[in-house]
Amino acid sequence: MKRLLGCGTLTLTGGGLGLVSGRQLLGVTGRVETAIAVFGLLIGLGFLAGSGVLLRSELRTKHVLRVAGWNLLGVVATSAVLVLILLYQRSSGGTLLAPLFSGTIIVGVSATAHVLIGVNDVRRIRARNLARQREKTTVMNRLIRHDLKHSAQVLLGLGDVLAGTPDPDVDDIGDRVRTVGSDLAEIDNQVGTVTDLIETEEVDREPVAVGPLVEESVTELRPQFPDATVSVSADDKARALAGDPLKIAVSELIENALVHGGDPATVEIRVAAERRTVTVSISDAGPGIPATERELVNGEQEVTQLTHSNGLGLWLSKWVVEAYGGRLEFQEPDGDGATVTLRLDRAE
Repeated sequence: MKRLLGCGTLTLTGGGLGLVSGRQLLGVTGRVETAIAVFGLLIGLGFLAGSGVLLRSELRTKHVLRVAGWNLLGVVATSAVLVLILLYQRSSGGTLLAPLFSGTIIVGVSATAHVLIGVNDVRRIRARNLARQREKTTVMNRLIRHDLKHSAQVLLGLGDVLAGTPDPDVDDIGDRVRTVGSDLAEIDNQVGTVTDLIETEEVDREPVAVGPLVEESVTELRPQFPDATVSVSADDKARALAGDPLKIAVSELIENALVHGGDPATVEIRVAAERRTVTVSISDAGPGIPATERELVNGEQEVTQLTHSNGLGLWLSKWVVEAYGGRLEFQEPDGDGATVTLRLDRAE
């Protein structure tokens, strides 16, 4: 419906231009007047054709609405200026010849210019988004290769031990092998989920109760960090517009805080419902997130073969949050520790 309404504004603009120009064309005799009327008629037909092309294009609905917004800006702004000029002329005793036709042609030219600006604006946005997608692919490929290669090496080393000795502790080693294998499967599952999410053109968002989701993530991680101290403060009204993959983002951030939050770790989690957003702030008492890590995740430093983050956690969290229209923020306190805040649109 929004897409149809957006294209409808271009149709109305073209129809108005065509109607006024065609009517003027039927009543003129001079060459100049005829040429101007034909010019206005062509602009109107161009808008009608462009509306149809835009409706069937592969552009996302929000980009179509962006072009429509630029069109409306051109029509409204130029019309307002022309009305002021007309009022001034009449108050000073002056007259304008064919004010409706003249004004329509001027508005048509202005609307055309604004639509072209809108199209260029959308192209710029799409180019920027494409660059981000390429960055994600680059990081995903390099980090997956790094993590999976390391885990595979661990598996191979433990496999050699299992096959080469009848040590009574073989059961323990077997558990470690199964744990690493489980980690590999979890990494593969998460990467698949996030990859599908970031490659989806239109991501569906629905109300998600963030507090219970955080509590569930903490409960699942506690057995791995029995000595850690974790406190959770959650607003019952905190419902964000997101989806099931949001749990990946939250769990990765909490696990990162538990791993690097001191020995033993101390982690504080706050879930708050603000006027328009929901925030999840995860603070720890560890050494903090390295500046290079923050710069890479924030896009302030280019990802190269020699400079990459140590794991997928922060990247996965960032991509999930951004897919749902949110953002990830880093705060470094004066002392030790770090705070990572996940910010999403609040569900009404």
